[in-house]
Parts: sequence; C-alpha cells; structure tokens
Amino acid sequence: MIIRRYIVKETFKSQIAILVILFMIFFSQKLIRIMSSAVDGDVPSNLIMPLLLLGVSSMAQLILPLSLFLGILVAFGRFYTDSEMVAMYACGVKKWVIYQVVIFLSIITCAVSAANLVWFGPWSSIQEEHLVENAKLNPSLAGLLAGQFQQTAKGDSVIYIGEVDRSNIKHIFIAQHSTKPGQRPSIILSDQGKIAHDAEGNQVILLDNANRYEATNQLKDFKISQFDNYQAIIKPKTLELTDDEAKDKVDQLSFSELRETKTAKAKAEYYWRISLLISIPMMAFLVIPLSASNPRQGRLARILPAILLYLVYFLLESSIKAHASKGRLDPTLWFNIVNGIYFLLAIIFNIWDSIPMRKLRYRLLPARFAS
Repeated sequence: MIIRRYIVKETFKSQIAILVILFMIFFSQKLIRIMSSAVDGDVPSNLIMPLLLLGVSSMAQLILPLSLFLGILVAFGRFYTDSEMVAMYACGVKKWVIYQVVIFLSIITCAVSAANLVWFGPWSSIQEEHLVENAKLNPSLAGLLAGQFQQTAKGDSVIYIGEVDRSNIKHIFIAQHSTKPGQRPSIILSDQGKIAHDAEGNQVILLDNANRYEATNQLKDFKISQFDNYQAIIKPKTLELTDDEAKDKVDQLSFSELRETKTAKAKAEYYWRISLLISIPMMAFLVIPLSASNPRQGRLARILPAILLYLVYFLLESSIKAHASKGRLDPTLWFNIVNGIYFLLAIIFNIWDSIPMRKLRYRLLPARFAS
C-alpha cells in the first residue's frame, strides 16, 4: 500500500535524523572524556580513535530505543498537525496500518539492538578493557612525552627520554636493576637512538654510541663499556584475569553467561538488557496516542509529556539496576513491575479513544459527555 510505504519512509527518515543527532551528542561526550584521559597521560594518543569506535556499542544501547520513540513522536505529530492523518482516516485507512508501521520499525530496531546487546556490546567492552589495560602495563615508548621517567613492564628498568619524534629518540637514560645472581646494576646513556619492534612484538631500543656503567654498593670497582650500537629488548606484560574477576565484569558477559552467573551484578545486567529490548516496541506503541495533537495546538503540544514518560521509565530502570547490582533489590520483581506498569499504560492510551472505551466512559461519566 502506498500510504503504508509513505508512513514508513517518513517515520524512518525522522528516526535516522534523530539517531544521527543523538549519536553526535554522545560521541562528543565520549571524545571529551577520552581526550581528557589522553591529556592526563592515562590513555595513549594512538588509542583515541579505537576507543571511540568501541564506545559506539554503549551509546547504541540507549539511543536506539530513544531514536525510534522520538522518530514516531515527531513524524506522527507532523501528520496530525498538517491534517494528513485526518485525511488518511477519511480516505478509509484503518488504524491497523499505523500499528503495522510501528511493528515493522520496532522489529528492525530490535534486531539491531539485539545484535548489539548479544554480540557487539560484550565484545567491544572486552576489547576496550584490553586496549586500556595493556597500554597501562606496556606503555609505548614512542608515545612517551619528553622528560618523563617510565618503568618497564617487569619493573626491572627505568627509562628516561629527553626528546621523542615518532620512532626517533634523543638523550636516553636507562637504569637497570640487578634481577639475576651475579648481575650488577647498570646505567646506560646515549645521545640518540630509535624505537622498533621485533617479530615477537617486543619493543626494541636501538642506541647509537652508548655508554654503560656497572657498579655495586659493596664493591668500589666500576665497569665502563662503550658500544657503537646497543640494543635493549622490553618484553610486553600480558593481562591475566581470574575467573572471579572475569565474572565480576558483567558488561563483558553474554546472555547465557549472565543467566548462569549467580551474582547480583550479573542478574541486574541480565534483566537490564532484556528491558532494553522490551522497551523498544513498548515505548513505540505508547507514543502512538501521545503523538496525536490538534492542529491548533502546534507540533510540540504532546512532546513534553511523552518525553517525561520516557525519562521516568529509564530513570526507574537505571535506579533498579544500580540498587540490584548491590543486592538491595530483586531485579526480577522490580523490572517486571516497571515494565508491567508501562505496558498497561500503552494499552490504556491506545484504547482510550476506541468505541468500546467511549461507551464505557459514557456509562461511568454521563454528565461529562452531556455537557
């Protein structure tokens, strides 16, 4: 039907436009946080873009349901304000066509959201943590700021670099502790060198005209060595998590793992993800009657109460998740209560102007209809 395709097209266009706007807002906030961490030295500058891309999953969890909600609200509100919806009903278009459009868009949005919650979300959370933790454990020497002392991953050496220009370094100071029996502490000095990586992924420092000084506190002899080319290898430190630590990071667990994990955090995360999926069709049907407005009222007449209902819903859900993660609430009970209340509201709002409901209202409040 042409009318159905028209409604889908206009509503989908509104949803995509709102999705882009919301994405840019969340993306800018994420960029500011990552840039602040990079300025403080907590995150290397070369990880800014990967962390931004991996953060798309956490943004999509909230903006996908909101984009459909606002898309229906804006598109249908325009239909009512421009009297297009009245013309459709006058031409014999049934209200079921409107519901078909909402069901179709809800299925598409639910499919994308489910893929994000089931696969991309946990995967991106794991990758993001690995990038940040590995950067802390194995800081890239090429990414060091000039004039910083940096300890190696094993903790047996301290490195100072005076100037850094990509892979070229100048004024290098390396202090090595004695970690093996019979090995003496040493200090290595060089005016210039380079940073490279070997086939095993180890960081390699190549120094030109280096001097090495070895000595101990007990013995007064010093050993001085000169090298035309000196090579130091820094092996990366691997990140290891115990099973308990892995289960505590519930945002990295799949649906099946969350269901099998018997912790308060896992249970709260499990019902939170289910609520995110349920909220997409539920809030979409709830906003259908809220988008109906009189042309004299303007396009923004119903936006405020609709957005207020949406904010109250997600604030309640977020609060339940926070308290349930600490074991203060039963997420099964409270998530179902909130979802049940909004499901009943969606049903009531959609049947409020139906003929059976009008007859019931007339029987209960005859004086109001007579006036």
